[in-house]
Amino acid sequence: MLRHPAFFVKALMKTHLSLRTSILFLIFIVLGINYPVLFAPLNSVDDIDMYGYFLNADGLTLRDIFTPSGGQYYRPLLALTFYLDQKLWGLEQSFMHLDNVLFHLVNVLLIFAIAHKLWTLYEGRDSLAPLAVALLFALHPLNVESVAWVSGRTDLIAGIFIFLAVYLMFFVDKRPLPLGYSIAVAGSILLACLAKETAVFFLPAAFIFPFFSLNKNSDTPKVAASVRNGWLHCLVLLASGIGYVLVRTGAFSTSDEGVATIAASLGGGEKVGLLENGRLIVKAAGFYLKKLFLPFPLNFGIIHVSDFYILLGFLLVPLCIWWLYRRDLPSYFFVCSVSVGISAMMIPVLRMTWTPIAERYMYLPSAFFLLATTLLVDRRIALYPRKNIVIVCVVAICVVAAYGTASRNLVWQDNLTLYQDTVRKSPDFIPAQNELANALVGHGRLDEARAILNSMELSDDLNNVQIGHVNRAMMLTEQGDFEGARRFLKKVLEKPGRHKVMILGKLIKVYDKELMVVGKDSGKLLSDMAPLLEQLRTLTGDPFYSYRLGLVYLQLHDNAKARSAFLDAAKRAPVNAHYRDAARRLAEKFDDCVQNEETW
Repeated sequence: MLRHPAFFVKALMKTHLSLRTSILFLIFIVLGINYPVLFAPLNSVDDIDMYGYFLNADGLTLRDIFTPSGGQYYRPLLALTFYLDQKLWGLEQSFMHLDNVLFHLVNVLLIFAIAHKLWTLYEGRDSLAPLAVALLFALHPLNVESVAWVSGRTDLIAGIFIFLAVYLMFFVDKRPLPLGYSIAVAGSILLACLAKETAVFFLPAAFIFPFFSLNKNSDTPKVAASVRNGWLHCLVLLASGIGYVLVRTGAFSTSDEGVATIAASLGGGEKVGLLENGRLIVKAAGFYLKKLFLPFPLNFGIIHVSDFYILLGFLLVPLCIWWLYRRDLPSYFFVCSVSVGISAMMIPVLRMTWTPIAERYMYLPSAFFLLATTLLVDRRIALYPRKNIVIVCVVAICVVAAYGTASRNLVWQDNLTLYQDTVRKSPDFIPAQNELANALVGHGRLDEARAILNSMELSDDLNNVQIGHVNRAMMLTEQGDFEGARRFLKKVLEKPGRHKVMILGKLIKVYDKELMVVGKDSGKLLSDMAPLLEQLRTLTGDPFYSYRLGLVYLQLHDNAKARSAFLDAAKRAPVNAHYRDAARRLAEKFDDCVQNEETW
């Protein structure tokens, strides 16, 4: 006998799920919906470079991870997870993807724990709302990018510590928050910053926590009383922020390029002014506001955003004022969403990332947005006589979100489908065209790749334009035009940007491939290779290039330089480096030759 749909809605409204059942259901959903990700390759953007670095970093130590020489980013906890991937399962790609899925699962369960605490302790009633908000976060299509992209786990790790901090803030119904809890909150935020520096933007939201009312039936706390009760909490968080700055400053042995770039960009550079930067920030804010409500279409390479979103961006200003005036529980989570989202709004003016706008930047804001929206809607449902309509809407939203996430995960299963999708949605995005060409080469479709590379318009002001030039040169190598590829790469070396090591490495590969072809007539090529390897050894400090230099000098019959290079490689190479024993034996062979000559 067929039942009317209303019967199932009423049955769902009367359903009471135990904590254990809810948790098992969320685990099943997260693992099931993200299962295809386990079979995805590494993304050609960032993942390949990261993989190559940790694959060859046999001598890497924890000290190296926590005290890098310099750079734009300071993310030791992110690097630590890759270090453990290398030690535990040899950077097996499926396990690295599984890590991401499990990190996301932990965050989903933390959001469920936060929501369950809110509804039982502060809302004073049992509800399916905690399960709903965790389910929506688990299925939100915006979060696919952070989960499917191995390098995107920086948002996942930061999320674990941010959500843990929020759970600690709401763990006890006591004001002021006990000092021990405030210290734990500050420590958790500090750890989040060590996974992704933008987590520092949660500090203002945690700072104003004592000024908000938690119980829906209580009055808004007076500002003066909040200051008296919460000053110690605020002081601890302020110390946490100062502590992060000191840790970051002390960790870099040379310079902090990230802070310098931010300072230069926000003030308006040579090409744009302060007002233009403000316009970009407001437009990004409006776009992200729309994305939280309506995430489609999903795109890995968002570069163009309509000026219409400036109006939506300005709408956030009165909304923030209203939330700060209301100071109730839903308002607090809306403020949290804006606070952690500010960093995403600033990205378009910094030019530090692959794209100025990205879905992954909404991973943290989406969680707070869903908590706030669900709280608001659930409170209204209690006054609404026809609750079944709301239940139907929530179920429909979950179904649409699940479809969007599942289909997007399938797109991410292959770099070719991902970049075909990206170029279709952003046809003017040159870096995406470049990555599509790489994917086509990987699938053996060389003619299509060549056509894309030849059609690309590479202007000098394009961010990371050198990568496009390098790919053109490597395509010439595949065609056998080694001289043309070398000439092209040497021209790119005149303005290498931050890619000098990568360009030199590709140039060495061109020489290697040509040496395989020319055979014995290799003297000139080897002579040209030597100074390039010297540069790479100086720039990277990698003893492997000493070993390569030794082999080149050996073929050039320059025994003194060959011996010196082999000795350096044997001395500085990690214990388990594949070339260490060979370098040692070759150096000893030269020593034996010298000893025999002296004896004779």
